[in-house]
Amino acid sequence: ARPHSMAAEAFRSLRTNVSFLTTTPGSAAFVVTSAIPGEGKSTVAANLAATVAETGARVALVDADLRKPVVATRFGIEGGVGLSDVLVGRVALSDAVQSWGVSPLFVLPAGVLPPNPAELLGSEAMTHVIDQLRAVFDLIVFDAPPLLPVTDAVVLTRKATGAFLVVRAEHAHTDQVVDAVAALATADALLLGFIANSVPAKGADAVASASSGYADAQAKARGR
Repeated sequence: ARPHSMAAEAFRSLRTNVSFLTTTPGSAAFVVTSAIPGEGKSTVAANLAATVAETGARVALVDADLRKPVVATRFGIEGGVGLSDVLVGRVALSDAVQSWGVSPLFVLPAGVLPPNPAELLGSEAMTHVIDQLRAVFDLIVFDAPPLLPVTDAVVLTRKATGAFLVVRAEHAHTDQVVDAVAALATADALLLGFIANSVPAKGADAVASASSGYADAQAKARGR
């Protein structure tokens, strides 16, 4: 919405850095996750996908958060049918992917929330979906749940090129970030790097913090 803002330029810098990780043949499939809820991983995933698509590359943004999906809402598209429906064979992948905007950006919403998200993301059907996406797109960006509450992101990262860990300034504690890195390492899932989010800035270009349904759910569970 603000292509000349500091935030937009930050995502263009991120796009440049990410481009150095896509020099091998074949489409890259990146998982964007975080240690805990509320670090802005969905915002980062969405803007990274949109920024890469600005270059003319065909990009698929996949909402792999089958617990608290937000991608469909953020992009203002219908989210009733998506990834979960494809994984159980209810619809074809080509029927669930939606084009967005004038750039070659395509969005696959989460779809109907399933009772077994981790199992679906770790299934052979998910492997097949990734293979199908790789055959069509130059880059695939997965918005995945945070690492510490659930195992979904670890399972998915093992099938992808690797993961980026979003760390929001003054939000996650050091031990939480360390535990998140350990969760990926224990499962032999590749951590490609860290993305610092909501780094304090001055003036009108200060980056707003992202909200999270996970944090709200945790607060309710604790009676807060």
